[in-house]
Amino acid sequence: MFDADRVRLGRIADKLAAARAMPVPPDAFGVEKHGFKLGAPLPEAVVAEFEERHEVALPPAYRLFVTELGDGGAGPGYHLSRLSGSCDGPCRPGHLARPSPYLPGPRYFGDWEERYEEAPGPDQMFLPGTLAVADHGCSLSTQLVVTGPARGRLFNVDGGGSLGPYVVEDADFLAWYERWLDEVAAGYDVGWFGERLPLDEPGLIAVLAGDPSPERRARAGDSLLQLPKISGSAWSALSDAMTTDASASVRVTAWYSLRSRRHQHQRRLDDAGAVADEIAAYARSCTPPDLEALDRLFRLTFADVLAELTDRDLERRRLAARQLAWHASAFAKTAPQGLLDEAVGRLLSETDPLLRLHGVTVVRGLCLARLYPRLRELENTETDPWVQFHLTRRLS
Repeated sequence: MFDADRVRLGRIADKLAAARAMPVPPDAFGVEKHGFKLGAPLPEAVVAEFEERHEVALPPAYRLFVTELGDGGAGPGYHLSRLSGSCDGPCRPGHLARPSPYLPGPRYFGDWEERYEEAPGPDQMFLPGTLAVADHGCSLSTQLVVTGPARGRLFNVDGGGSLGPYVVEDADFLAWYERWLDEVAAGYDVGWFGERLPLDEPGLIAVLAGDPSPERRARAGDSLLQLPKISGSAWSALSDAMTTDASASVRVTAWYSLRSRRHQHQRRLDDAGAVADEIAAYARSCTPPDLEALDRLFRLTFADVLAELTDRDLERRRLAARQLAWHASAFAKTAPQGLLDEAVGRLLSETDPLLRLHGVTVVRGLCLARLYPRLRELENTETDPWVQFHLTRRLS
């Protein structure tokens, strides 16, 4: 074991003891249940048997934690999961040895399951190569990557929704866990821990102002208002990003954060509706138009989506098709029936399976009986597992 890891482990043990000794424990999600107490460490033989049975080696930082500090108990979410219960459902042979595909960077959104996971079925392995180390309630969890390019890192995911994996910025399990202790002690909101960037206010302002990644700038803006207190400089930086950032999505994130948390920080946001209209106009002027930004502003129209569905770029058509499927019921009230049927019919004829899948979803969701014969044709010819799965659901 590396000496530095043992130093970190000792620091974590001291911080846990200090939290337990506080006369009034920190007010944080899950604390009432676990009381900053860990389960007993696992014997080396137990961990070695787990690794042999699943044909994997646990990431070193996590392995050190469960063998020398504790297995389950105090941690983000309700509590840390025990190693024996950390598979998502039954830990079937091969589940942990199969590589997880998710990489650090922007969150995987929308149709992430259809893009990266197996279609449901008796042999499906969901989130392979990972252990569920923390449960945050509903279908929100934190997964530790055991096998794959992000081995040793952790990602947050909504396993039952559109918020796909986001690989948190902490370098390993010990860094993630110690940050949780530090943020609890500092009075941060640690619900679905790890979503906030691990930086102080000046660091977050610097990322918001100059990071080359729009996704990271947006996350920095949102992270600023998760701090217990912010300065006037932070509020000004967010206000500037709301009106001047090159990315419409960053502008929307800043607008939404300022609007939803202004009372918490005793600030004002004047003319929020007019600012939203300006951001929407900017989103439409971008190339490509920022459909996600328009969606978050509740200003996305069928005309916005229809224009993108005919673009030559496959990814732009995919994003538009997902928006069409997601908002089909709302669009059906405003879109001319002929145009809607024509757009969905084109999706059913696409060579890309993801586009066909979204087409199937819209047909059945809106009960477009005129296109049912097309679904029957697809049922006989479709070879993609995800499209087959959705056809079975839609035609049953």
